[in-house]
Amino acid sequence: MDSRLIEGLRNWADGLSADRAAVELLITHESWLARPDFLNRCVMETPVEELLDPARPITTINWDEAFWALVDELPASSSMVAILRIAVSLGTGEPVDLRDALVGLDATNAAAVATAVVTAAQAETRVKVTLAPRKLPDWLRED
Repeated sequence: MDSRLIEGLRNWADGLSADRAAVELLITHESWLARPDFLNRCVMETPVEELLDPARPITTINWDEAFWALVDELPASSSMVAILRIAVSLGTGEPVDLRDALVGLDATNAAAVATAVVTAAQAETRVKVTLAPRKLPDWLRED
């Protein structure tokens, strides 16, 4: 993933816990920020000449456009759709049905969502989400 894109998104969301949570969720998930169709439709880098500090890039996500990308059924897996729906909810305040969005997420994505919730609640210094090692069922273990 493009480091300037990540830096610009983090700079844009700095100081706003819900936006920071949404941005970090997309960065952690990686898929949406690697898709040219999503980037071209929903992400905009502020031109250098418009920046207050040219050394501090700013890249924005148009959350409303990201919502419409979902409505228009941009091709994506169910977990990609769920992650973007949750990120859009954090970015806009638009409600999301967590029961529907969380079903089917693997442990890595579930941990990313939990971390986003902790970040949005401004509790990241007090709460840490960790992903335990996967335990194989007995019938798959080689003893």
